Amino acid sequence: MLRHLSLSCLLFAMMASTNTFAAKAPKVGKTRGVNLPAYQRSGDCADDAEWKEVKNDKTFRQLDCFKTGPGGSIRLELTGNDIFTIPENAKVNVDELVEETETGVYGIKLDIKKGYMGFKAEKNKGHEVDFRTGTAAASIRGTEGFIGINEKTFFASLKNGKLNVKLKPNESDSLSIVEGETVLGRGEFVILKLKSSGDTAFAKILNNIVSDTTLSIEKLKLATEAADSIYQRSLNASNDFADTSKVSSASLNDSLKADTIVQTSVQPVEPVKPAEAVKVPRIRYSSYDSLRCVANVVVYDVQKGSGTRLSTLVDGTSFFEVGVERNTSKRLALQNGVHEYEFVVENSAGHNSVSKTLGCYPLKPFSVKILGNKHVRLQIPPAPPSSADDVITQTLQFQIRLPENDPSFLNKVVVRQNGKPILEERLSQIQDLDYQVPIELKRGLKHRIEVEVIHKSGYTVKTNMVYEVSE
Repeated sequence: MLRHLSLSCLLFAMMASTNTFAAKAPKVGKTRGVNLPAYQRSGDCADDAEWKEVKNDKTFRQLDCFKTGPGGSIRLELTGNDIFTIPENAKVNVDELVEETETGVYGIKLDIKKGYMGFKAEKNKGHEVDFRTGTAAASIRGTEGFIGINEKTFFASLKNGKLNVKLKPNESDSLSIVEGETVLGRGEFVILKLKSSGDTAFAKILNNIVSDTTLSIEKLKLATEAADSIYQRSLNASNDFADTSKVSSASLNDSLKADTIVQTSVQPVEPVKPAEAVKVPRIRYSSYDSLRCVANVVVYDVQKGSGTRLSTLVDGTSFFEVGVERNTSKRLALQNGVHEYEFVVENSAGHNSVSKTLGCYPLKPFSVKILGNKHVRLQIPPAPPSSADDVITQTLQFQIRLPENDPSFLNKVVVRQNGKPILEERLSQIQDLDYQVPIELKRGLKHRIEVEVIHKSGYTVKTNMVYEVSE
């Protein structure tokens, strides 16, 4: 099917008609499965503005803008479990969110400024999804697929559900695609029945093909059908799997004819399992060692080739990430001090996580410095009135010199006078590293002062001094 259409470069994704909602919600959802380089800023999407790295499992808001570089990706999860995936080399602005508070039905408008994005809208939630360009509009309800714009070419593809495209916003002329169909638009529309329709891995291939502006719409059609055939063979083959990311218009262009295509050679790589066959991996916390600063977790229900990733978040910030190919035990590094940890295992099917508050106290030498002389001889003071206590007061000053300069690393501080504790602090009671302790002395005696400091690693430092008062 061919239809004429002039396309602009602006693409919108909306859920539900905006006039049915009562209020805008500033918080939209959570960022998940972040792979760097991926950046975020609020307000606008100017390339020369200041961008910050996207943090995993963080709330994102209306007017936030996201962009990814080579190999980067972000998954945006909404409160209603609808998911939008931003792949590499893309830029998307969260333009607006509207919500009907009584029913929980909401709508989101996403301005795709570059590249494409995958979507998965749950059925029977009441959320209707609208896609818009300057001269075309599309709507879906409860479906899965991808949509984007590259150079002068619009494309959309469905794994399931239905998408209606209105060729001009103010006219009734329209077309529809359903499960298993893909639509391409470059001056005109063509609808293709492809086995790879809606597959986000195939979206990367299609994005490469449509980026070639020298191809006519007919040659785009032939190139896309050839890529679909090669991609499906790569999924179905038992041994010789294809690197489908290398299938592009550049590799197909020379072999394109009016009605025929010469099959393109591909390179062997690891098998790619269909998304519906992938299970969500699971994770279990096992133990941790505060001296070695490691935590032990067990990852299981991992399928080979499922792209499973294991990551550590420290106080909500991504700290470490590694690929996992099989069920395994992993020893993960901790940061010095006490932090909130979340250990996350995920793949394209979803994620599981476990959270713990853990402390890391590596064995490091430290010192305790008593200020002043280690042996203090006091001159004979005048005799006190008979009614007063014969007590002389001095101030003991000492510093605890930790590499971390943080009192939370200490387990215990004790000051003893002639073997008897006169000050004892533990854990959260220890608030400082500089101490001033009053000492009561009596005539004619030597007062032995001992300071003992115990680190949470078990490392202990003791130091002594003497006060001597004459008769």
